[in-house]
Amino acid sequence: SRPQRVRPPRSPASMAPGKDDDLGDVYEILGVDEAAGEKDIQGAFRKGSLKCHPDRNPDDPEAAEKFDRLTRAKELLLDPARRAAFDEKRRAKRELEERFAQEDSKRRKFREDLELREGHSEAARARATEAAAAADAKRRYAQMDYASRIKAKQTELAGRQQELAAKAAQARSAFEEAKVRVKWRDAGEAATRAERLKQELAEFDVRTIAMEGDAEAVVQLGSKEDAIRAVLKCREARQRLGFRVSMEKSPSAAAGPGRRDAGADEA
Repeated sequence: SRPQRVRPPRSPASMAPGKDDDLGDVYEILGVDEAAGEKDIQGAFRKGSLKCHPDRNPDDPEAAEKFDRLTRAKELLLDPARRAAFDEKRRAKRELEERFAQEDSKRRKFREDLELREGHSEAARARATEAAAAADAKRRYAQMDYASRIKAKQTELAGRQQELAAKAAQARSAFEEAKVRVKWRDAGEAATRAERLKQELAEFDVRTIAMEGDAEAVVQLGSKEDAIRAVLKCREARQRLGFRVSMEKSPSAAAGPGRRDAGADEA
């Protein structure tokens, strides 16, 4: 008599492929049991994320994929409908495995060979989908990291520019505040008067002397302190010198009222 052909048991409808099948056992991923509540799931997710988050594991090329799977497992278990569907499929799979375990070795071998042939292409597609998902997760993380680095660099450059601008403004202000104006009471030769000024102000850091006609001059000193001291010295000797010395008004002071140095505006 002809041997009877053994047919493998059909999978229940709940075992049909789903969008979450590539995750595997989400309970194992999170390390919780089937009775775990929301608090247990959130706690397991936080604990697991410390081990596989890309920021904490920069040297692990699979960190982004692991963290993505951990996140998807948590979301599935926190969704009552998706969790119920997963639990049903998990129970059906377990029952099927138990039923298969009771088969004799010949029937099991036949079933496994048949499933291997029929499931080869499906397994290849699943691996391709999983690889694409992992690559996409890595790409999204790289994009976010790059954008974050660019933003930080822009902030740093803006801070440096502001600092340089402030220093430049401070230097310009100090330069303008270190000038004094000299006015002679009578006419005279400009060259001779410039030389006289150098002699009278020799103890100070005189940078330049700019004659304005033969009766006025602007003297640039090294600092505001030198300018004030020069004004005070010339005030004490004004009867002998034959000229008056006063602080030169800076453009900012000329534009509006400002603080004046008491007793040093004019000599």
